[in-house]
Amino acid sequence: MNSLIPISHELPAHPGQAFRPIEPERMHLRQLFGILMQRAPLALGIAAAVFVVVLAAFAMKTPTYSASGSVVIDPKGANLARPEQPQSWGAPPDTSAVDTQVEILRSQALAERVVRRLKLYNDPEFNGAQAPGFFGLVPGKPPITNPDPRLISRVAGGLLSHVWIRRAGLTYVVYVGVSSTSPKKAAAITNAYMDEYLQKQLDDKIALVTRANADLGQSLEKMRQDAEAAEARVQEYKNAHGLLSAEGATMAEQEVSTLNVQIAAAKAEAAEKQARLLAAQAQLRSGSGGADVGAALGSDTIKELRKQEAELSVKLAQLKTDFTDDYPEVKRTSNQLKDVRSEIQQELNRIMSNLKAEASAAAGRESSLLGSRGQAAGGLSSNNAAMVGLVGLQQRADAAKAIYDAYLTRAKQVAAEGSLQQADASINSQASIPTAPSAPNMKLGAALAMLAGLLAGGASVIIAEFWDKHLRSRLDVERELGVPFAGVLPDFRSVKPKGLRGPEAEPQEYLVNHPFSGFAEAFRNLRAFLVVATQGEDAKLIAITSAVPREGKSLTSFCLARTLALSGARVVLVDCDLRQRGVTKILGPRDVGLVEVVQDKVPLAEALVHDPKSNMWVLPAAGKSIPYDLFSNPDTDEVLRDLANRFDYVILDAPPILGVADARILAGKADRVLYLVQWNKTPLRAAQSAVDLLHECGANVVGALLTKVNVKGQARYGYGDSSDYYGYFKNYYIAAA
Repeated sequence: MNSLIPISHELPAHPGQAFRPIEPERMHLRQLFGILMQRAPLALGIAAAVFVVVLAAFAMKTPTYSASGSVVIDPKGANLARPEQPQSWGAPPDTSAVDTQVEILRSQALAERVVRRLKLYNDPEFNGAQAPGFFGLVPGKPPITNPDPRLISRVAGGLLSHVWIRRAGLTYVVYVGVSSTSPKKAAAITNAYMDEYLQKQLDDKIALVTRANADLGQSLEKMRQDAEAAEARVQEYKNAHGLLSAEGATMAEQEVSTLNVQIAAAKAEAAEKQARLLAAQAQLRSGSGGADVGAALGSDTIKELRKQEAELSVKLAQLKTDFTDDYPEVKRTSNQLKDVRSEIQQELNRIMSNLKAEASAAAGRESSLLGSRGQAAGGLSSNNAAMVGLVGLQQRADAAKAIYDAYLTRAKQVAAEGSLQQADASINSQASIPTAPSAPNMKLGAALAMLAGLLAGGASVIIAEFWDKHLRSRLDVERELGVPFAGVLPDFRSVKPKGLRGPEAEPQEYLVNHPFSGFAEAFRNLRAFLVVATQGEDAKLIAITSAVPREGKSLTSFCLARTLALSGARVVLVDCDLRQRGVTKILGPRDVGLVEVVQDKVPLAEALVHDPKSNMWVLPAAGKSIPYDLFSNPDTDEVLRDLANRFDYVILDAPPILGVADARILAGKADRVLYLVQWNKTPLRAAQSAVDLLHECGANVVGALLTKVNVKGQARYGYGDSSDYYGYFKNYYIAAA
């Protein structure tokens, strides 16, 4: 039973104290799905309307046709005009150069050439609105023959909005496309675009070649004379200083160079011999006995002696296992082993002596070569002093000759290729006249219309959900209203067994006839809440009210009273809604009721109606007249006190709190107030206003109930309330057969 009270919240200490709201929790996927299911009709209607509007907008667009062709960038061009400048119009075989040509195809300058060629400034599709005085264009006038440059620029800008240029991956193929309302015009402009691009390249090349011929002709003769004079000065200097040379170097340089090569070889050989000697000596010092000396390892004599040593060692070891050391065969074998080892040592000594001799000879050769190089270096130093002046003369002569050769080569190329210029691109495929419009794309339009419809439908769900806020869960009640959550009362239609007919189909009758059904269990949970919430308190007067009419007050009051009576308590239900008289309608017409007891002093025993099915009592609202301010009458208080003395519970079916003043008076008089909110129906602002009024009246709002809950719909929201798990507990509920 303690689980019925939210242990993470605080109940109000007195009637005027507000309930402390809980922290909001994250919305789960089930809740989102439930919201979508509830708002599905609205979302589908909005989505369908938006889909039709967007698709109609696509269908009403003027059809346009697209024609496309392709050009191939030929990466073989070279700038023949100015070799000292970077290439500006050639197309070297790299990605950046091809991308540059793509940008040239997209340029304003190329578009203006196409405009002039096809006279598109006279075409209304590209020149825009032809208002009088606008660039001299007047409707009805003859075609323009001498267009203003500003008009050309504006029309070219309009043309570019109809043109698309795209490179095919990383290849040299570039696609050119143009869209227009006329298929013939689209093909004509596309082909003109590619032709003008090739013509522009050719015009640029011819202009560069012309300038190159002029520049090269002026400076070529002077460069030749400078190169000849510089070379003559070099020869005169060599003859004057005796700088004889062969194959580009002097005799002294060749001699020193040869000696350096020989010295390097001698040093390497000496180092190798010395290293082999040092390694052998180190191996002998390590105590290995020369067994691992490199030179010894390669000696056939050593190998044979080692083999004999191994055989004798094995034989001696076998003899010692059978005989003593004094045995003759043991002594003889031992002496043979010593002789072999002595021969091995002598052979190692000869090898070491040979290594020392080789190292000494290599060192002597190196010293001899170093001496010869010193003598040759003396003659080289005098030549080097004279070479100082020669270097500068030779550099100037080489530079003059290189410049002259470069310009001479360039001049020959320009002269040979001046008349053979061609564009660095070619047309791969001409544009053909399209047979079907490219726009509007109805498939794309349908996809966009569907996307727009889905977005609009989703937006409508979000707007509707936040604009028209209702209470659906325990979290909503406690967070938005600030009062404890008393429980969930299912809508009888959502839990009623199929095929149930007749009087038993009435909720109040079903409650009695099937006390272990899910519907009856909801009222027992409410009874448990009232018992736990008021332990130790003498709180008999329980008022049941709501914010607005038709939220199930009378049925809830009647069923709660029956549930309390069936549990053994003495219960009386008072119909205080003098206008609607919901409880009295359930019970049936009566001649004597609350009004007659208060005003006409009819004995209470005559007015009370006994319910034999549950043993509860009902004080109906009989008669047709509605007295003025009945519940402010002190006699009414006396009647309520009398009922409280006779019964354990006095249930007051009060009118709605927002529209009827009687409800406020009764709420203040009652010991406890149960506040009803219809699930997913009562507007949030109305529910909050009613709670505020109850607190202002000093009412002790013990809890709020969610009524008429569609258990299946609530389960779709997935809020985690008890009604969400109704399906799990079906086996616990005993309904009609």
